[in-house]
Amino acid sequence: MNSQEPKRVVPGDVIAVIEEYSEGQSVYVDQQMGVLRASAVGRLKLDNQAKVASVVTRRNVKGPRKGATVLGLVTQVKENLAFVDIYGEVALEPRPGGFIEYSGVLDGVITPESVGVEHIDDMLNYVRPNDIVIARVMSTISPYLLSIKGPQFGVIYALCSKCGEMLTLENGTLKCPRCGNVESRKLSTFVSSKLIRLDVRRLILRRFQ
Repeated sequence: MNSQEPKRVVPGDVIAVIEEYSEGQSVYVDQQMGVLRASAVGRLKLDNQAKVASVVTRRNVKGPRKGATVLGLVTQVKENLAFVDIYGEVALEPRPGGFIEYSGVLDGVITPESVGVEHIDDMLNYVRPNDIVIARVMSTISPYLLSIKGPQFGVIYALCSKCGEMLTLENGTLKCPRCGNVESRKLSTFVSSKLIRLDVRRLILRRFQ
């Protein structure tokens, strides 16, 4: 279970077996199954010298109000739940474009009910890891429930899942200019819009910091 990339975990996730590691911060022992589980949302940290498994949680950052419009990066899609790093608030009215970045990163989640379609077989048809999304905040505690219902909300930037190139919008479809791969997303009306100016690559790299 060792990886160079920090793994995102949520409460209840199995992160190690008790024969290999002891519990650290935000980790508890499931004696019945013989495993260690996460007790908080955060990044998995395995100390291979001390043999301690921990979950590094977010530092205390003031959260958004219910109804706020936020911008974030999809970090993981698991069992039809999309986990999102929330980076800040974006203004859509009266003029789109204002982005206020938070001092830290907050945790968000998109459920099938908050996508805005009647039935979802696979969340990956709507959002994928490394997508940048605009969403509305629907709860007041972390992880914040995010909604991408409505034409303004959804994916605004996406990377090709095959080669990693930035996808471009062609006739209402996202297409990779490098390899020609075509992908499906729940798109915002601001997809690829110059009204919302972002350093997309920098935001994507924040998930590994």
